[in-house]
Amino acid sequence: MAKTKEPEPDVRAQPQPPPPFVGQHAVVEYFHRLGPHDLAPAYLFHGQRGVGKRTFAAILAMTLHCERPTSFPLGYCGTCGACRRAIAGSSGDTILISEEFIREADRLAGKSVDRKTDVMGIETSRRIIQLMQLHSYEGGRLICIVPDFDFVTNDAVYNALLKELEEPNPGRLFLLTAQRPDRVLPTIRSRTTCLRFDALAESDIARQLSAHYDVPAERARTLARRAQGSLGDALADLAGEGVDLRGSARAWALNCVREPRKMSQAPALSKESAREDIVEVLHAARLALRDALSLALAGDDQVLDRAAQSEYERTVAALGPDAAPRLVNALQAVNEAARIADETNIPPANVIGWLQVQLRSV
Repeated sequence: MAKTKEPEPDVRAQPQPPPPFVGQHAVVEYFHRLGPHDLAPAYLFHGQRGVGKRTFAAILAMTLHCERPTSFPLGYCGTCGACRRAIAGSSGDTILISEEFIREADRLAGKSVDRKTDVMGIETSRRIIQLMQLHSYEGGRLICIVPDFDFVTNDAVYNALLKELEEPNPGRLFLLTAQRPDRVLPTIRSRTTCLRFDALAESDIARQLSAHYDVPAERARTLARRAQGSLGDALADLAGEGVDLRGSARAWALNCVREPRKMSQAPALSKESAREDIVEVLHAARLALRDALSLALAGDDQVLDRAAQSEYERTVAALGPDAAPRLVNALQAVNEAARIADETNIPPANVIGWLQVQLRSV
């Protein structure tokens, strides 16, 4: 599946501590047994979006800097000076490579800040190296958190950071995150400790939504089912982000297989974020076709999106006795479209056009 970057927090919001961390017991236990004094110089946290990679990195950094931690790796006190500075975003010892950081690095290098991408470039990597050569403000570690490192494609960026990882300075820690670790160069991976973040259990997501976001239990269970292991996706769903795009993608995919003689209106992709939009379109199409297939094979017990069940029932009825194999073919087409979008430079609109032909011919 094509990647989409995890959303940046709103830099205009009031300072807040990291969101509550959920699941990933194996990762937590690994760091608990390791302790704060025997860490490797660099870690690569990898797994699907929305499963806590960036949140864990932020909490780990806060706990390492905390003056009165209650436990490790999640036990920062939240009240000491180091914690208050971290929550306010003013900790000099934690460097978060955000869009704001990337643009500031460009500005300091005399480059245009009107860039079309927020993927880190050579100016950012040079700024990271410069800052990581400084002394710790708190007298402890300097920690650099680099989210979405699998989005980096510039060899110069890799080469600049590679030397830093090959010859790590004492008291320096790099925390990289990636959805696709295979997209990170082997020379980088071999110099990091790679830890997998698994998909979250539906029960953990539902419990988190109810406990920390005041979501009624039944609504929380519905959101958790649709999120398929991603708390981040569940929260985006709760906030209504991308609802129109996902809804149009679901209707489009089902209409293509249900009424192939009609030319269904394909979802509109934004010019500015087409490659991110196509990820959402394919995810929604896959979920809709998966639910329709589940309905055809096992009844409504396995349907994830109950709100759209009537659409699935119409689709299964229209496809008749061959509904299951035809829906399997449709899902295979969506998976192939995701591969094309992820591994090639074919424009997203062309991928959608290709998929429409495939769905109408199942």
